[in-house]
Amino acid sequence: MLMQSQPLDPKFCKKLGLDKNDDEDGFSEKEIKEQFIGGMLDLLLDEDGERKICLGLRLHWFNIRIKDFIFDLKYAIRNHFKWRKTIRKLYPWEGFKGFISIMITHLNDYIEYETQHGHSLEEYRKNKIASAKETLEILKRMDKHDEYTNKPRAEVESRYPEYKGLVTTFKNGGSSYCGDFIAQGNGWTGKESGNDPREGYFEFINGRFQLIDSPDQYETNRLLEQLKKYHEEIDNAYKQGNLDSDKDFDRLGQLLKDNLFSWWD
Repeated sequence: MLMQSQPLDPKFCKKLGLDKNDDEDGFSEKEIKEQFIGGMLDLLLDEDGERKICLGLRLHWFNIRIKDFIFDLKYAIRNHFKWRKTIRKLYPWEGFKGFISIMITHLNDYIEYETQHGHSLEEYRKNKIASAKETLEILKRMDKHDEYTNKPRAEVESRYPEYKGLVTTFKNGGSSYCGDFIAQGNGWTGKESGNDPREGYFEFINGRFQLIDSPDQYETNRLLEQLKKYHEEIDNAYKQGNLDSDKDFDRLGQLLKDNLFSWWD
C-alpha cells in the first residue's frame, strides 16, 4: 500500500497562522478542509510559483524553524536515553525478537506523540492511534511467544492432578524423561514415553521400575483414561497456540500493509 495524504486538522492550520486574518492572508475555512499533509503549502503559491504570503507570515515561519531546530536537538538527547534500554538488549542471534523490541519501543513513542501532537484530522488521528495500539498488543504477545502454548497448557494442567515424570539418569551424566505417572497405592499408574511404551500399574522392585498386576485394576483403568484425556487436551492446547500465533502473524501483516505509511505524517 503506497503512502497517502491525510486531511489536515483545521486547528493545526490555525496554530501555524495559516487561517485567514483581517488582511485576508492565509487559508479560508474551505481551503483548510481541502489541504492534505504533504501539500499544505500549495495554496501559498500563485500560478507563477511566486509566494503570496506577507512578511509577518514569513517571520512566523522563521520562528517556527528555530523552534523546530531546538526541538530536534532536545529530541536527539531524549532519544539517546529512551532507546538505550532497547538497543543494549539487541543481539545478532535474536532474529525477529530484536526487531519486535524495536517496533514496540517505536510504536509506544509514536502513540504518545500522535496523541499529544498529531495534526491530521481527528477521525484519521484516532484511527491511526487505534491501529497502532492493536499492533502493539500483537507485538507484545509475539515478544513472549512461549505464552502462546504456555497459557493454554497451564489452563489444562490446572484441571488435572500433578503428574510425576520418571527420569532416567545415565552414567555419562545424561538423563531422559520417561512418561507421566500418578501415585496409586504403593506404586504408580501411568504410561511411559518413547516407542512401544508400557502402560499400567508400576512398582519399584529390586531397584527397577516394573510393570505388574494392579491391586485395583478398576482404579488403574480410570487413571489411565484420565491420563489419555490429559494428553489429548495438551495436544489441543499446542495446536490452539499455533493457531493463535498464525492468527497474530496474519493480522500483523494486514495492519502493517494498511497503516505503516499512514501512521507517520
